[in-house]
Amino acid sequence: MSDNRIVKVKGRFDAEVFLNPGKVDAGRRQTCYGQAQAEEARARISSWADYAVTPLRALPGAAAELDLGGLWCKDESRRLRLASFKALGAVYAAVSEVSALLEKRLGHPVSDRDLLDGKYREALVDNFLICCTDGNHGFSVAHAARRMGMRAIIYIPSGVSAGREQALRREGAEVVRIDGIYDEAYAAVERVAHVDPGALLISDSATPYYQDIPVRCMAGYSVMAHEIVEQLGGELPTHLMLPAGCGGMAAAMLSAFHHLLGARAPQAIIVEPVTADCVFASALAGAPVVVEGDLETIMGGLSCAAVSHVAWPTIDTGTTAFLRMNDQAAVEGMRLFANPRGRDPRVVAGETGAAGLAAVIAICADPEARALVGLDDKAKVLVINCEGATDPAAFQQLTGQRPEAA
Repeated sequence: MSDNRIVKVKGRFDAEVFLNPGKVDAGRRQTCYGQAQAEEARARISSWADYAVTPLRALPGAAAELDLGGLWCKDESRRLRLASFKALGAVYAAVSEVSALLEKRLGHPVSDRDLLDGKYREALVDNFLICCTDGNHGFSVAHAARRMGMRAIIYIPSGVSAGREQALRREGAEVVRIDGIYDEAYAAVERVAHVDPGALLISDSATPYYQDIPVRCMAGYSVMAHEIVEQLGGELPTHLMLPAGCGGMAAAMLSAFHHLLGARAPQAIIVEPVTADCVFASALAGAPVVVEGDLETIMGGLSCAAVSHVAWPTIDTGTTAFLRMNDQAAVEGMRLFANPRGRDPRVVAGETGAAGLAAVIAICADPEARALVGLDDKAKVLVINCEGATDPAAFQQLTGQRPEAA
């Protein structure tokens, strides 16, 4: 049965948009972490030797082509030596968890820098990090483990590409591929973590009984919003496109912009694959639901069946609209990034990284959809390239370019 609240986005792509009936005014919105937690994350992460602010790229050529007032891309294709924003969350959460463990065990403070330099590897021989991933979160966990001198065991669902599996192994992880979807991989990881006393579960997806580490991940992601506000220098976007898998990054950015800007925060549109639309489906239902199917999509980082328990209240009360789209839209987003208009800079975006720009392209092709979400010729849109070319072979196949050439 069709739902008349869903608007079909007309154009080249299979896409639909839905206005959020649950959004409330700024004073009543829920956040998934406090301002003090965000400030702690920023202070710790910015003290790391390899911390650097990632670029905020203005794309006036693309904005003109799409008839927008402005377009920016926060480019997370290189973050803390990795190719994804996930480093802000997974590495920060892992370092926080392991340092707390060591301080309790050893009886003295443990600095993040010493920990990441591997100075405590002998004290950690009986511990290992474990998680499941569609790619970027697990790679960040494996990276943190390698730098701290620990083992990492990463479970991956069947849809993860061979290239991403190989990248995890090159980072030193022990990889376990299961014949199932992300949520089944998560269940397998939970079982191991519950029975092995040396396991430290570092997940960015929260459940009713597992929240502290996912909240730390989200607080780490808030560093992006702090950087963006400083980089914009007083000019603010009207719209923010947020890709969502389990919704952790989306809720983190909603919370961060609420803390930083209050009622001046941009209107947020959450973007998902049509085949893995747990947030869209939850918004329609008015409560979290689990979507069925194989969740197959090239936007592997968004392939989740259920929204994060901690993320949902923030998403429900703070999002303006939800959009779901097919994979071809993501390909077009990658190609626009890789083939800049005018003097725009080139941006290397993976399939998931291009999702926000893909949603803008889809909406801007349909006057009705544009009017519905307010993307007129004065709109100033912020997108987040949340991953670089994490599978270089796939990037070349889809864009016709080598990542290093773009």
